[in-house]
Amino acid sequence: DYGKIIKLNLKTLNIEILSMGHRNPQGLLYIKNLNSIISTEHGPLGGDEVNIFKLDQEEIPNFGWSISSYGEHYGDVVQRNKQIYEKFPLYKSHKKYGFKEPLMYFTPSIGISEIIQIGSTKFLFSSLKDKSIYIFDIDDKYESKNLIRIKVGERIRDIINTKVGIFLFLEDSSSIGRIIF
Repeated sequence: DYGKIIKLNLKTLNIEILSMGHRNPQGLLYIKNLNSIISTEHGPLGGDEVNIFKLDQEEIPNFGWSISSYGEHYGDVVQRNKQIYEKFPLYKSHKKYGFKEPLMYFTPSIGISEIIQIGSTKFLFSSLKDKSIYIFDIDDKYESKNLIRIKVGERIRDIINTKVGIFLFLEDSSSIGRIIF
């Protein structure tokens, strides 16, 4: 089940594959009003992704890992990894190779982490490497718009949305931050 998002029925222990082609999911969120799943995942060297898919699709969406990625194999330059790239190329298109394109991707990597919903179609995700939070909307075509980056200055490991604000677990200082809207 590597690289898959699965649904587990705790009563029957039946497993259903919801999506595949994921490298390293970090955040996972069920969006009730859109009947969808949105996930954040680390790419290899670059290519962090935000992916979204509807739960009522007939086909299981495939996001392309380990064939398509906007990142690179570790070790950096293609020439130094010539044998790896000959055997395992990372194509810079998902759609061209029959996979679902990410909602958005980040190259260089931002160290994407958790994602939360802060409005009916508004979302916020955090980052470790970039030490920022990002806010964006999803339109009726399931495309992202209005991406805003807010620098926090610390690695953000986790975020939680509550009735009294959004709480950030700040890793560098082992502290809790609070955002009030």
